[in-house]
Amino acid sequence: MKLFLITILLLSVVVAFSILQKKSSKSQTPESDPKISDSFTENSTSKATSFIEGLRQREYEPSQITIENTLSNSGDYSSYIISYISDGLKIYGRMNVPSGNPPAQGFPVIMLNHGYFNTSSFTSGDGTQTMADILAGSGYLTLASDYRGFGKSENDGQGSRGHRPEYAIDVLNLIASVKNVDKADFNNIGMWGHSMGGEVSLRVAEATDKVKAIVLWAPTSGRVSDNARFYGGGRSAQSGNNPDDEGTSPIDYLQYITAPISLHQGLTDTEVSPEWSNELNESLLKENINVEYFEYPGQDHNFVNLGWDIISQRTIEFYNRYLK
Repeated sequence: MKLFLITILLLSVVVAFSILQKKSSKSQTPESDPKISDSFTENSTSKATSFIEGLRQREYEPSQITIENTLSNSGDYSSYIISYISDGLKIYGRMNVPSGNPPAQGFPVIMLNHGYFNTSSFTSGDGTQTMADILAGSGYLTLASDYRGFGKSENDGQGSRGHRPEYAIDVLNLIASVKNVDKADFNNIGMWGHSMGGEVSLRVAEATDKVKAIVLWAPTSGRVSDNARFYGGGRSAQSGNNPDDEGTSPIDYLQYITAPISLHQGLTDTEVSPEWSNELNESLLKENINVEYFEYPGQDHNFVNLGWDIISQRTIEFYNRYLK
């Protein structure tokens, strides 16, 4: 009887020890568990890759630029409402095409990026059309995206209020689509941005080298936390307590810009801080980027006291220097 009990006890010990060994072999560290390891690596990569780095890594698919409506077709140029596809969204915009025969390679192209507007009252061409007309009269084909959520453009479900960095994606997809525009020189593209459109322009320029010359009028800050503080909750640049953690501040990625920049700032501007343009100019110079900087005493955010004669002439001369 004792021998039987001892045998049973020994067998129990062996079985228990075997079970413990199996459990131990399954209790791996997170790094050695394939499922946990993959998730850890993926999350680490997403955090390490900033939004602007992500813009640089992704591809932009050209789409057909469709003329939705002809606004005018006489004089020095014709104006159209156009649409195209960006991230699966139908985006609207404006296009001006100079009259007459283009150069052999096509008309040089200027992308125009509008500033902040209330999305519910925005009309295609707001903030860009006056400058587009001036440029078209000087022989430039112009394209202006309304961005997602503005006017008739489809939204991505994330809202469109504020300085969303995704607007740069819509411009980058439009740039990729220029090759489908008759009379356009795909290899000769410039860009113009006013206010928030200047912020958009910087992100675009940091993501592509297809832009050959950039003009910025009174751009909002290249630091998204500045914009969040300056404009408050109603026009916050990003959500979250520390927007800079999102890696969307273009001032941190100026080293990627290859195009020369013409920067213009009114010194009585109350819509943006004139100090932002001064900081941007100094930061561009530190990166050895070719920049010219003009300050306009007594001029507001829209340069209305200037009559646009001087600033528009400087803008055209700058584009002629690099695109013609």
